[in-house]
Amino acid sequence: MTLELKHFDPRLNQWIYTDERKTILTEKLSNTLLESYFPDKKFSFGHSDEYSTDEDLRNHPDGHILLLSSKTRLLYGEKECLETIQKICPDSKDRGAYGSIFLGACKNAISERLNILVVDDSTDNRGENGGILSNDLAYKLVGDCYGQISTQLYDKLTSRESQPDKSYRVIQHRFGWVEGDGAATTKYRFGKGTLRPYKLDKIEYADPNNKPKIDIILPVSSFKGTDKDRPAGATKPQIKPGLYQQNIWLAEKGQSQQGQMSISQLLASFPHGLKDFIESLEVQAQRLTSIQDDPRLVAAYYCERYEKRKESLSQNKLRTGEVTNLETDIKNLGTNDDLDAYQELDDDPGKDDLFMYKLIKADLLGHQQLLETEKVKQELSRFVQSEWRDIAVGKTLTFDRGMIIPSKELKNGEICVSWLDEQEKILNFRSPFLNSNGLCVSNNKYVKDQLGPNGEPLEGIIVVNDEDHKRIQQRITELETQGIDVGEVDPAETESERQARDYDGDCIGVARASLYPNLTAEAERRNLPQNAYFPTVKLKKQSFYLEDGSQPPFEKIAIHMSDSISVGIINNQVTALEALESEIEVLKTYGTFEQKSNYLDQVSNHYETLFDQERQKDPKLIREEYKAYMQGVVELAHCQRTPEIIQQAMDINRQMYRSMIEEGCYQNQIAVDLFKSAKKP
Repeated sequence: MTLELKHFDPRLNQWIYTDERKTILTEKLSNTLLESYFPDKKFSFGHSDEYSTDEDLRNHPDGHILLLSSKTRLLYGEKECLETIQKICPDSKDRGAYGSIFLGACKNAISERLNILVVDDSTDNRGENGGILSNDLAYKLVGDCYGQISTQLYDKLTSRESQPDKSYRVIQHRFGWVEGDGAATTKYRFGKGTLRPYKLDKIEYADPNNKPKIDIILPVSSFKGTDKDRPAGATKPQIKPGLYQQNIWLAEKGQSQQGQMSISQLLASFPHGLKDFIESLEVQAQRLTSIQDDPRLVAAYYCERYEKRKESLSQNKLRTGEVTNLETDIKNLGTNDDLDAYQELDDDPGKDDLFMYKLIKADLLGHQQLLETEKVKQELSRFVQSEWRDIAVGKTLTFDRGMIIPSKELKNGEICVSWLDEQEKILNFRSPFLNSNGLCVSNNKYVKDQLGPNGEPLEGIIVVNDEDHKRIQQRITELETQGIDVGEVDPAETESERQARDYDGDCIGVARASLYPNLTAEAERRNLPQNAYFPTVKLKKQSFYLEDGSQPPFEKIAIHMSDSISVGIINNQVTALEALESEIEVLKTYGTFEQKSNYLDQVSNHYETLFDQERQKDPKLIREEYKAYMQGVVELAHCQRTPEIIQQAMDINRQMYRSMIEEGCYQNQIAVDLFKSAKKP
């Protein structure tokens, strides 16, 4: 099943042409949820930017209308499709929030009648599933967007038997069913998540006399597209737990795969931890220094990096089946951007190599005459510059990466990484990384949730705890009633909250803590209750309902959700503030009296300039919550300079930075949810 979608410019209201013959830019998407709902319809893509208006989004060369959006990507179709879209997503917010579920290409898909056990994964109704399984067992088998799939269905969906690598992995999935297409529902349903292969035919039922077949177990949280926030009451409430016999479209989006994740995001928050990486960075810098003046050596290194990068991408493609542009990734081989997140890889690993690579490779094997041409010199120069940049910001430093799944057998502070030794301390973080709260030091504990149906560890997964405050408090209380002093208190933030974890394909980076003693010590110190940042509040998603209960046109909602600039701006500001806070820590530890005094002069002079600007005719106002900090620093700067006075001023300044970082993290969370919520940062 493949959709062919033409691209057009909504502002110009015309197709996008690729050549003078007016060939329209066309994109092919295979195995999409959109096509399963509309198998015989034609669709097209428009695009928005920061200058687009809702009026622009009403344009289309063929008079089609906006149906769905995925950030700046806009899907248009015939007006008759709108009625079905509104049944699938009665809350217009979800037409943008979950547009990617409909538009994302998948590796494999099946359409079959399956037995689906829906389980309540909330803490309040733990494991409610209609009495098919015990609630305790059902609760252990689900998490936020995480469930189980029978080995038989797993083999069929992934074509496992025909694969050269027959190891079991967790799969990312998409699913959907239509109105009335089953014995137990009259509503359209769709969703996403991860599924672990599990021997569901061997499962223990609550009633030995009632053992219906179960093909997949889905948590309630995997189901998207309700209108539960509708002021007049939901027309499509959330699905109820229980067993459903349903004709369902189920697709494999990708599979878990061990990889590498750059830790450059961490470095601004841990100045002392940087000591663990200096030697490695020096070795990389020395190698680059030794070759950068010899075009032949640079060219050989360019080809080496290209080939390693392509091999890595191809291996990931064979195992994950994810879809993106390999050529774009290879072009950016000098940036290591792929190491920051779980990547979706190209549909064709056999894609032709880039022209410049083929040119340079051929010249190295031949007479080496083209290395002196301007075009090749510019390419190699850009490559060397990007390598220096990556060394400078630490992008060449990596942890192991794996897809996370939850286990109820793990407590807060525990993790299960199968390829690292049990009982070891494990450093772990999730990208994007905002502040030092997000770097956890967890104890490695092996649990059965890491195992596949063959008894071997699942490939490419990391098992984490998903313990929340209610469960932590309950566990502590139960132990205390038995007279056991656990020496544990409910933390301000659980590890799940610190990393904002869910289980629809998220990945984390992990490393053995013993390899990085300074980073580990600083992470443990920074996350003591008295040192940690105030928890970042995650607000409930806000729908676009007006006072009369109606919703604004979807074009307006799509414009709101297309804002991809705010997140980057806020994130950069937070990182800059963390670097400023780290500067104080470095000065405090290594700075001389003169260096600290110069720092105080620079900061106080800057604050006095800001105060002057506030008194001008067109004032630049300072936020009240930060003014007292700044005044305190200026006053101390005019006192008799002693080490104690300087330290006091630096502490005040540091406290202001921390307050700004906490506010920035809160605003960043709002910005991250812009494409899911009506609230703006």
